[in-house]
Amino acid sequence: MTKQVLHAEEVVNYLDQNRMFFHACPNLLDELSIPHPKTGKAVSLLERQVHQLREQRDALKVEVDTLMNIAGENGQLFLKVQAFTKALMATQTEQEAVDCIYAQMSERFQVEHIAMVSWDMPKSCLNGLTQLGMSQTWAETLKGSLEAGKPACGFLENEWQKGLFHTKSSMKSVCLLPLGDKNVWGVLALGSQTERFDPNLGTYFLTIMAELVSAKLNHLFSND
Repeated sequence: MTKQVLHAEEVVNYLDQNRMFFHACPNLLDELSIPHPKTGKAVSLLERQVHQLREQRDALKVEVDTLMNIAGENGQLFLKVQAFTKALMATQTEQEAVDCIYAQMSERFQVEHIAMVSWDMPKSCLNGLTQLGMSQTWAETLKGSLEAGKPACGFLENEWQKGLFHTKSSMKSVCLLPLGDKNVWGVLALGSQTERFDPNLGTYFLTIMAELVSAKLNHLFSND
């Protein structure tokens, strides 16, 4: 008879298809030994399983801790957005609303650079709301890149930053909150000297704030 060579893959397939194999041959478990993943020392199958379970436990603990931290951060952010909403709703004039937005962004959210600009002429001129001239190429390009309800975070070219914030300071990250329901009439720009506004930053709360500001000031740019 020709001696048949048994390959490791065949053993794996056999055991995979016969999950009760070691129930029928439990004595093999006492004789099997495999290398420890860290030390390389031969250990029993039970020891290896215990080590694997500990690794899984540690990995799950890290995931749980991460989720708890995220939940805590989101909870704090929710309270800030709630306070911002109450403050904005309490304003009685458009100028009070604009002043409130700047104060809240600076004091409550600790934003370093704030600018609110529009492309259209508002019905009332307000301090803190600057109209951009479309003659500037970058301003027209900026408007075309914005979409209502979709804040954008990341980095802006120096020309765009200077045009928005009127400062020579180069920022590491910027957040743009498009203002307007269907059509974007302006933007609330937030600048930071850190990478705070990373491109992968979640925009759920930013979207809510953009909608709040838009709802408060949309009538300044409506045709009614």
